[in-house]
Amino acid sequence: MPSYEQHEHLRAMAAAGHEVHVVTTVRRRDSPRQVDGVRVWPLGYWWRAMKAARPDVLVTHAGDRQAERLAARMRGVPRLVLGQPDADVGEFEEACIRLLPARRQAEARTPVPGDPLAGERTKVVAWIHYGVPYRRAGSETMLQTMMRALKDAGMGVLVVCSSMPEAPPSWDVDGVPYMHLGPHAAELLARAMRPDVMVTHHNYAARAITLAKEVGARSVLLMHSDHDFSARSLWAGPDLVVYNTHWVRASLAARYLEVDRTASLVVHPPVGPDEHRAPVTGDRVTLVNTSGDKGVYTWRGAARMLPELPFLGVTGAHGLQVTAPVLPNMHVIPQTSDMRGDVWARTRVLLMPSIYESYGMAAVEALASGLPVIAHPTAGLREALGDAAVFIDRDDTKAWVAAIRELYPAGPRRAAAVSAALARSAFLTDQAHTELKAWAEAVQHLAGR
Repeated sequence: MPSYEQHEHLRAMAAAGHEVHVVTTVRRRDSPRQVDGVRVWPLGYWWRAMKAARPDVLVTHAGDRQAERLAARMRGVPRLVLGQPDADVGEFEEACIRLLPARRQAEARTPVPGDPLAGERTKVVAWIHYGVPYRRAGSETMLQTMMRALKDAGMGVLVVCSSMPEAPPSWDVDGVPYMHLGPHAAELLARAMRPDVMVTHHNYAARAITLAKEVGARSVLLMHSDHDFSARSLWAGPDLVVYNTHWVRASLAARYLEVDRTASLVVHPPVGPDEHRAPVTGDRVTLVNTSGDKGVYTWRGAARMLPELPFLGVTGAHGLQVTAPVLPNMHVIPQTSDMRGDVWARTRVLLMPSIYESYGMAAVEALASGLPVIAHPTAGLREALGDAAVFIDRDDTKAWVAAIRELYPAGPRRAAAVSAALARSAFLTDQAHTELKAWAEAVQHLAGR
């Protein structure tokens, strides 16, 4: 491959226990080295690498001419051509394993554990790509809260993640058990468990819905946006679709007949205010997720025009993070599992200049601490924040600066914004309680059919 750096697939393979060697096909004067459990060889060492590795599978990048020339000299070694660098990690591992001789495929896969929900009257299994606490985007935190609600209602629950090599084989979050299994092992576990209900979203949605039909389970699809690539999973025929907002359902209904033909429920991403309310707030103008789509350039522009105010950026779980250059009044911290202590306790005003938000959980979390929010008027943020935010187009940086100057200092305007934030937080808390109860009842009904 041209380079090893930032290649998540290879790190994942090494973390899963496979022996991974990389020949960098760009000529350098490096020496062989070990990086993240991967043996990296410069091009001049390629023959020594082949002798040391005795490869079972050869992986090349599409269009890498140097790799094509070397591969032609390795007859008899099955080859996988990687076309899309963002292809799913779990699927990449499984594709490599399938190139091995049949007798060796089983030993190359993660062993399938026993049924962790044996003895439970109702079994609900979620099969997803990422999970908390290792990935904390809105989809992951929403699913965690919904699975916890099912557990609190007396059901046996399990979350299986198949694309997260940084996770251990198993862990627990607030009483909800998690497992990390490759796609093949996850399928075998589901077939052995025969759950009553399977919950899914994003990468494994269509596959999980099909698997549920095969094992006699009911299926639930969580729909977090109105993007077409997510909506394609509707064609797999889930028994229930849970939309995270009314606007997402309405937007998809205009384009997909399956929306009105499938039982549905709206559950706004639930946020427990007690988990996010900071006892005191700080002095920072904050942005959560420093990517272009989340509005890092609006936030950076405001920081440049307000050098007297301190700005805080928090890197996110998704999107290319823009963390440099750092202005003197800016401080950027990594993604954190303690938003209350590391973020909300340091924040005075939250900025949400996102180009797209299907809901906006970070903004709702901020409301619990009475933090004023300035937001780009996406449909999701309008449904989430109601009248508890100032809405300004993300491209009008001067207007954002004027709003910050108005909401930052103590006074009647800030007091009104704090009061509106706390009132909206109380309303959303009551709404979440009602919707989570309806969610648990819907799943119990599916399980009993």
